[in-house]
Amino acid sequence: MTIRSFLLFLSLLFLLSLGSLALDRPVQAAAAAKPTAARAEKVQPEGARGRALEQARQQDQSQPSAYKSWKRRLPFWPQKAVLLTELAVIITVGILIGQVLEVAGWISILSVLAWPLIRLGRLPKAAAPAFIMAFQSGAVANSMLVSYRDEGTLNNRHLYTSVLVVSCISLFAHLPSFIVPLGFAFGWMATGALFGVRLAAIGLEILLVLMVSSWLSQRWNENRDSFNIPGRMVVKGGRPPARPAFASRDFWKQVWQRSRRTIRRLLLYVAPTFVAMALLEQFNVFEGLATWLPGVFKPAFLPPQAVAIIPAQAVNMYNGAIAAANFVDAGSLTIKQAVTVILLGSVITAPIRTLRHALPTYLATLGARPGTVMAVSAQVLRVVFVSFCTWVMVMVW
Repeated sequence: MTIRSFLLFLSLLFLLSLGSLALDRPVQAAAAAKPTAARAEKVQPEGARGRALEQARQQDQSQPSAYKSWKRRLPFWPQKAVLLTELAVIITVGILIGQVLEVAGWISILSVLAWPLIRLGRLPKAAAPAFIMAFQSGAVANSMLVSYRDEGTLNNRHLYTSVLVVSCISLFAHLPSFIVPLGFAFGWMATGALFGVRLAAIGLEILLVLMVSSWLSQRWNENRDSFNIPGRMVVKGGRPPARPAFASRDFWKQVWQRSRRTIRRLLLYVAPTFVAMALLEQFNVFEGLATWLPGVFKPAFLPPQAVAIIPAQAVNMYNGAIAAANFVDAGSLTIKQAVTVILLGSVITAPIRTLRHALPTYLATLGARPGTVMAVSAQVLRVVFVSFCTWVMVMVW
């Protein structure tokens, strides 16, 4: 009852805020939300390296679609309502895709692509489609995993292990678009060192998570193959029931029956979670953290310029890289120091990214308590491995 009351309270708060801010003061709400972000993001390039990165950022943000342009012009709360709808649709699509693959019997085919991960972690084949989907969308992949857990294909160990692996794989979707601009700005050796550290950290984290999962499976005497039959449903004689014809009426009926309970439960968490994050953003909590947190952690081995680079990086990666490039152009920072600051800056600003981006999705898909634990665990592991690989880079370079 306590959790339900809390969710209902946040939903009511959302409706009241939406009515008062979006209808009575839409212009003021939009104006209050945008100036702070604009101030935080504006790092002007002062040299050739900084200008190269600024040009790359402008090209990356140029020519938005008509839908994105329309969405950006919306006042604060109507814009959040659109984003909430998008997240709800993404979660629903992820659940439906997962059940379509399972009812159609395509999981065994897709599991071949993720066989090393499945084998090492002693995971069922049902985890494979989520690992593949993680390259495109972590939220969709996690939704698929939760739907498999709800209908009995995965247990909790499989779910939490797979969620951690998905959190690592989804990072690959963001790295490639940043490689070329960094190469032009800092040189390909520095870019190789930076992304070598990130890729090594991702690989080591996946390896550790899967090895621990395998050890737990053996310790608990789990039979991995017992989870390979969807829902563990069998007919007389020990054989799985006949599958309905693909895209037939019975096919979609079975997909919906497997999906509706998970969809209903997850959507119950989406709205209050998203509203809570939007309220924090409206009151500039994230902007305050971006300013305050880097000042708390000041490692003595970092150059003094890190005080300006890390707060800029708390906004986005381009911002921090442009700030570092300005110091390199001025001759007050070496390229090795710039790369080290950027890597450790990603560690220091990790709590901000967790609150602003990762936590709402984890809470929406996994629930309040497990979602919080998994979001924090994923970030802690990432911080540990990035820090370790950065130390190795400093020692070797």
